[in-house]
Amino acid sequence: MLLIDLLSGAVGAAIVGGIFGVIMWALNRKAKKEDNMQESQAVNCAARGQEIRDLQAATDRIISALRLDYYNQIKKLAKKYIARGYIFVEEYEDFGRMYDMYHDPDKLDGNGLLKALKEEVDNLEKKVH
Repeated sequence: MLLIDLLSGAVGAAIVGGIFGVIMWALNRKAKKEDNMQESQAVNCAARGQEIRDLQAATDRIISALRLDYYNQIKKLAKKYIARGYIFVEEYEDFGRMYDMYHDPDKLDGNGLLKALKEEVDNLEKKVH
């Protein structure tokens, strides 16, 4: 009887130990998968961050080019209208929208270098086609 009790206790302990080992293995495996997933997400996040910085730099270059183009167009048109001595109402409206787009801090955020030309255009005689 003592031998049976010892054997069944040993078998029970072995079974419990085996189950505990399987549970620990499964938990360790899950933790390792989560660590790998977090590592992968960190790498992806860093790559996405670089892509965003690259896109922002490209966007900044495009905005700078547009700002320069608007600056040149506004200056050219203003000089044309001033030399002519008048401006058609439609031209004035388009010119004003272009100037506002150039000067608006939420759009092209141009500087105030064209302000004097804009004021001269504002003072021109307005004609209807």
